Amino acid sequence: MSMPSRTEWKPAVLVLAVVGALIAVPSALAALVPTRETPVAPGTEIVLTAPGVAPDSVSFAGVAGWQRRPTGDDSTAVLGAPDGSRLVVSVLDGVTDFPGAAAWRLKVLGVQGFDAYFDGGEIKTPNGFGGPTCRGAAQAGVCAIVGNDNLAVTLVLAGDDATLPELMPILDTLRVR
Repeated sequence: MSMPSRTEWKPAVLVLAVVGALIAVPSALAALVPTRETPVAPGTEIVLTAPGVAPDSVSFAGVAGWQRRPTGDDSTAVLGAPDGSRLVVSVLDGVTDFPGAAAWRLKVLGVQGFDAYFDGGEIKTPNGFGGPTCRGAAQAGVCAIVGNDNLAVTLVLAGDDATLPELMPILDTLRVR
């Protein structure tokens, strides 16, 4: 077996450079493109739907002036507040054991990067939702996991200025559709 000549390395280096460019250029361009966000107009009601049996949808409001990010998931909404806080609301259908579902959702939040703990608070909304409140363990923020009928809704407000009173106007508008 003979040693490759210098001219045989040139095509290999060229192929390696092309493959590197095919990986690096799209990544660099994606980093430069801003995240597409849509301003939420006053009076807007956001509807989330989870796969399952009826009722399978919830709606909420109280986020006028916030920016909504596309998620590609009908069961989750992500919004940015003017103060930089982030709101994530998700709905789960088919809940038959709400306390078990709430404990599971708290674990899911940790896996999703918002490690939280139940803080002993309980809330009830005007539209029949109720459940425990929670706080971020490693980062600033508050959350609530509330249920109504066969639905569980997780609301997380993350940010340095995020408080439960900031989350309450959103919770107060939450309703089954």
